[in-house]
Amino acid sequence: MERLHAVDALRALALLGILAVNIWYFAFPENLTGARSAGLDAEPGAQSAGTLADQWVAFGATAIFEGKSYVIFSFLFGLSFVLQWSSAHRAGRSEVSRSVRRFVGLVILGLLHGIFLFVGDILLAYAVLGFALLGMRHIRTRTALLLAAALWGVVALAILGLGALTMWFESSGMMDAAMMSGTGADGAGLDGTGSGGSAPTSALLASSEEARAAYTGSLGSYLGFQLSAYALIAPSLLIGQGPVAFAAFLLGLVVGRMRLLERVIAGEFTTARLVSIMVPALAVGGTLSAVAAWMVWGTPDQASGLGQQTLSAGLIFFAGPIQATGYVVGTLLLLRHRAFGWLLRLLAPAGRMSLSNYLGQSLVLAVTFSVLGAPFGLGLAGQLSASQVGAVVVVLWLLQLGLSQLWLRFFARGPVEMPLRAWTYAGNARQNHPSA
Repeated sequence: MERLHAVDALRALALLGILAVNIWYFAFPENLTGARSAGLDAEPGAQSAGTLADQWVAFGATAIFEGKSYVIFSFLFGLSFVLQWSSAHRAGRSEVSRSVRRFVGLVILGLLHGIFLFVGDILLAYAVLGFALLGMRHIRTRTALLLAAALWGVVALAILGLGALTMWFESSGMMDAAMMSGTGADGAGLDGTGSGGSAPTSALLASSEEARAAYTGSLGSYLGFQLSAYALIAPSLLIGQGPVAFAAFLLGLVVGRMRLLERVIAGEFTTARLVSIMVPALAVGGTLSAVAAWMVWGTPDQASGLGQQTLSAGLIFFAGPIQATGYVVGTLLLLRHRAFGWLLRLLAPAGRMSLSNYLGQSLVLAVTFSVLGAPFGLGLAGQLSASQVGAVVVVLWLLQLGLSQLWLRFFARGPVEMPLRAWTYAGNARQNHPSA
């Protein structure tokens, strides 16, 4: 089967969104402890151009990327199962043995990544959910779609209901000040991994200083911070993001079976039909995401309460798959036209080695913001403005696009994809050995 380069291009765009979301947990490590920070509280009430720019960057990260990028990445992960299983069948191999070995490899990579670089790692969750999808690989299309819709709806409505209930408690005075501005809520932070409300100003600053000190102090304090945060966030990822990610897996499974992406690229669906899907999806999802972003970042002088933060998270969960659909359809509309062949060639290499780039982002960001960068004069957590963080996103992503092009001129696969593929196919090699 010829490789579908449009899928690689979509992965590259999803990598941009994941980077634009995850970077806030490196730049402001207090976000990993339940705070919600983009450095906007450094000068309360300031109305300078810089402060306004910072506010717009934080607003944009939430409205454009948060809750959408990981949905697209998850959808493409589910789609990749179909492609890999088809490859196994053509080779006369069982898709089960290959998938199990691949998932075990992802578990190992996920644990190492989560503990040493980024506690918001998705690879471990993907591996666990992958085992579930493997067991359901023969699910009927209608059942898969209904289950995906149910998982998405239940999670979004539950968080919205929790947010509304919390806001009612706050307004009725049934929660004291500490609880109203508390430090944890099942919901989506800048990447949907579970942020929380904001603590009172003095407590938040203390928490921020402590988190940053641990993150940039010594290797021991860094590892202690990583382990404690990972123990908290890894389970919440599975419980909070897991159902929505699995819903995206199921959608990818269905789309892969029906070969919908190939059919869109081939021009089987008219532009008018695709636009009729894209425009409402972007309008509805974008409006909900903008409201959610405004609830968190719209008024920097006034801290949002726990209920408002949770309600915002629920809107993000609800809007994410809708807006992501618009992104995917719009991108495919562009990529299927010859005039945008340059864009396909620019993006596809980075998506082809998306695992290496995903892990590479975390490595670069950890060196930039944590104690791991101390030998290079870095360790910049808490020292950059939101606008500067946004600039890092753009520069790092463009570098990844260029380096991916260069790498694939000399190698067939990315530096992490190569050993993972060797491990995945190792069982086949033993089966083909004469002594087997």
